Amino acid sequence: MKTALVLVLALVVSGCTGHRGLLPNTEFVLSKGMKITATTANGALVITAGEGTERTFSGDGWSKNWHLIARNTRWYGSLGLYDPAASYSQHGRVLVDEGKQFFATESEALRYLYSESRYFKLVFTSNGLVVGYHVETIAGGGPIRSVHVWQIYINGRKPTLLRGADDTAIRVSGGDTPEISSPNAAPIGYPRAIGDREYAP
Repeated sequence: MKTALVLVLALVVSGCTGHRGLLPNTEFVLSKGMKITATTANGALVITAGEGTERTFSGDGWSKNWHLIARNTRWYGSLGLYDPAASYSQHGRVLVDEGKQFFATESEALRYLYSESRYFKLVFTSNGLVVGYHVETIAGGGPIRSVHVWQIYINGRKPTLLRGADDTAIRVSGGDTPEISSPNAAPIGYPRAIGDREYAP
């Protein structure tokens, strides 16, 4: 697992460069003042959006405020914001991916979530807001906390009754994502994997 995590970090750092400000085509999820509170199998997580790419992440006994980087290539389907965990605080490192994910069908969306579920225990709402949270402790170093925040769109619209959703696991205040959206043009940095079965939490 640790080897896989190091590989993921290397791919993210080497494969994506960007800016710590929003770009015209950035497919971000959280707008200023928006707050997501999620209860996951790996603990509680609170994410709050500030101006532009500023995000505050906090959980039991830890907190980190940082400006994320806007992607300029689509990475695993996301053209949103990320942090490759290169920044360190007294609470360790935080690896982040935030973005919109576009699918043609509900089954395709659930199969993508299945492909990510071996590492993350994902929770999601009926209208397709997804949060993944994982904590990995590296020998000789602090913990690396991996966070995924995605908004799913199916044929350009947020779903209304996404199968397997748990609306009690995620609370949103201070804003919301658009009901309708479409992907912006961008080069593909790394393709998205689709699983062979649907995710069933």
